[in-house]
Amino acid sequence: MDKLSITSIEETTLPYVEANTASEIGQVFSPKRLFYTIIAHASLKLYHFHEARQERYKKLNDRLRKRMNPTPQKNEVDYNSLGISKEILEAVILKIHSFETQKMFLSQEINLSSLAKELGTNSSYLSKIINHTKGKSFKNYVNDLRIEHAHQDLLQNPQKRKYTIEAIAYDNGFKSAESFSKKFRERYNIYPSVFLKSLVA
Repeated sequence: MDKLSITSIEETTLPYVEANTASEIGQVFSPKRLFYTIIAHASLKLYHFHEARQERYKKLNDRLRKRMNPTPQKNEVDYNSLGISKEILEAVILKIHSFETQKMFLSQEINLSSLAKELGTNSSYLSKIINHTKGKSFKNYVNDLRIEHAHQDLLQNPQKRKYTIEAIAYDNGFKSAESFSKKFRERYNIYPSVFLKSLVA
């Protein structure tokens, strides 16, 4: 009688225990749970990789900025030596600032004569004002603006890093890849091709 009851209990409880054990094992080794765990780990790794790369870009940018030797702006303007009235000078300086903020320097057609006409002055005045306030010739002034824009654009816009050097040059107002590469190296002590590789490495 006792034996029968034990057997009876075994027969009724064993299937239940086995089913629950299988269910627990199934939950632990669930393919869905494994998939989500892998996705979570991969996402976390990608996030850390992205953060590390952003930090690398920042350090690279800081190093390049330190290499630059920008010409200090002259704060005091000697109106007498320029032979230009204070009113005209201040008006042209404001227009030059607008020229920079509107990024008109990206046009390949910009030259001293066309810009002077655009700003409502003459070539002689404009040349003197840029030499005096920027400490450089008109040509160097415009090329420096273009190079700085290209540098920042490549740092901030990953899509632009897929462009060829020639396309980047044209996009920033240069008429040839050679002149762009030369000016870029003069400014940042690195060729743009090498700079691009450092960004995607």
